[in-house]
Amino acid sequence: DPPKFSLDEGTYEEVQQVSLTSDGDKIYYTVNGTNPTTSDTEYTEPILLNEGSNEVRAISVNKKGIPSLVVSKTYVIDIPVADAPAVSPSTGQYDRQMEITIQVPEGYKAYYTLDNTDPTENSTLYTGPIKMPQGQTIFSAVLVNGQGKMTQITKRNYVLELEEEE
Repeated sequence: DPPKFSLDEGTYEEVQQVSLTSDGDKIYYTVNGTNPTTSDTEYTEPILLNEGSNEVRAISVNKKGIPSLVVSKTYVIDIPVADAPAVSPSTGQYDRQMEITIQVPEGYKAYYTLDNTDPTENSTLYTGPIKMPQGQTIFSAVLVNGQGKMTQITKRNYVLELEEEE
């Protein structure tokens, strides 16, 4: 008989493990889309399914060395990411020094740029409110989770013109 899988095929929002069982037979499996043979990985412990699409193919081999039919299941691990970051104040023209803030949910880091380029993990790390620069600024912010996944980018267009004091 072919091996049995502990997890139903489908899409999951967190990393999963799948266990394979067989009636006293050895189990061999692949995760690279090829059909397994006895020269592939012998199953000894649950298989960790990482983010993305995971196709697990497995066979049982009885004591006489006769393999079962190949069984294949596909699992999609799709860890959700937060929405684009909340940035305040809103786009606009200001005549006094303002502080730009980014709301950073737990488990995320925020990065920003002030030059209309898209922020990445190599951009400036947000550690607290930023003084709005004078003149026109295109402020861009992104959130990055612990797995390195980025959210959509929030852009704000600020114009700060401080009034001259006489």
